[in-house]
Amino acid sequence: MHPDLEFREIQITTMPLIEVEKMLNVLLLRKQKRYSQFELSFLMGQRDYYVRDAENPKHTLVYTIPFTNVFRQIFNCDVQDIVPDINSTPKYSIRMSEVTDENGNIIYRTEKQVEGRDWELIDEFGTEAKDLQLEFPESTVLVQEQEVHDWILQKIEAGYFDIANNALQIFNDCSAELIGAVRPLFVANALKTCNGTKGLPKLNKKKDGNGRFVFGIFL
Repeated sequence: MHPDLEFREIQITTMPLIEVEKMLNVLLLRKQKRYSQFELSFLMGQRDYYVRDAENPKHTLVYTIPFTNVFRQIFNCDVQDIVPDINSTPKYSIRMSEVTDENGNIIYRTEKQVEGRDWELIDEFGTEAKDLQLEFPESTVLVQEQEVHDWILQKIEAGYFDIANNALQIFNDCSAELIGAVRPLFVANALKTCNGTKGLPKLNKKKDGNGRFVFGIFL
């Protein structure tokens, strides 16, 4: 958090309030899972900066309806955790403010006020580095990147990639077979290194019929 910075309130004109709230709900869910903007984009099967753009209040990109089911699969949650109830009572308001930090980065702060109560902080967020690794609790056992890389190579040898798989399926299978928490970044990096150079096998990437990237050995 940035208690010493002076935030100024802004008006969101690029998207309806319900889309702002949906974006915030997904933001909180991904942070609970310790997924970066890039990692969530990867699991969604979208371009690298999709989530970064969706979390930019001044960008017009919003999470369309088909993504609700994708998010349910990623976060193992209910629709209500993603899509806000605009008819809920008591009534509430959402406000957003921004500040530019010493490095020139814009940081956004969102707050919620339920009728008759004070404003409460929802979260602060901004643009994240592509290789950002959000911290896990100290007690969490983490799978190392080399383990993930070796797992991908073993799966190629075993014919796993003879059929195209999307990123979420690959990540879930990897998480199920390795002991500990797997970072989606490590899976993305391992897939990227399999490009047919330096003696490594080649995996290809393409969009499937649902508009999500899939990976496999395509003939």
